[in-house]
Amino acid sequence: MKASARLRYVLPFLLVLIFPQVLLAAGSVIPAADNLAEVGRSSQEQHIPTVVFVSRDACPYCRTLRETILKPMFTADKFENRAILVEISLNRVEPLTGFENQQITATAFGQLYQAEITPTLLFLDSEGREIAKRIVGISNLELYGFYLQRSIDEALETIRTGS
Repeated sequence: MKASARLRYVLPFLLVLIFPQVLLAAGSVIPAADNLAEVGRSSQEQHIPTVVFVSRDACPYCRTLRETILKPMFTADKFENRAILVEISLNRVEPLTGFENQQITATAFGQLYQAEITPTLLFLDSEGREIAKRIVGISNLELYGFYLQRSIDEALETIRTGS
């Protein structure tokens, strides 16, 4: 086999080893939380909560949650008309727009919500207030979908009743 042919097969593996976050970002279908003010407006218009998935790039539990629970639910439209799902990686360098239309770093967002442990799911109203019990870590992967649906139901009820 020629060296160029070998390189064609070896290069993708080397890139994954050197830049694993590229693979994670490329394979993720969960939208990044670039502008939470816009997400909040959308949440208010649709009368549904926002679920913020707080993650870290090298977190194996985040990867498990993303690939096993969140991504399949998202692609199967399980959040449709029930919640807006976005992801914030605490490793994100560029600032994002917060709920109050201000620039904020991902690290500051994590500190503001006391969500430095990953993975964390936050259930927020259109103004960024927490309205349902957050889910921190993965205690039971088999029941995680149930806990997620229960927290979305709680958040929906809070929004719809105004309590």
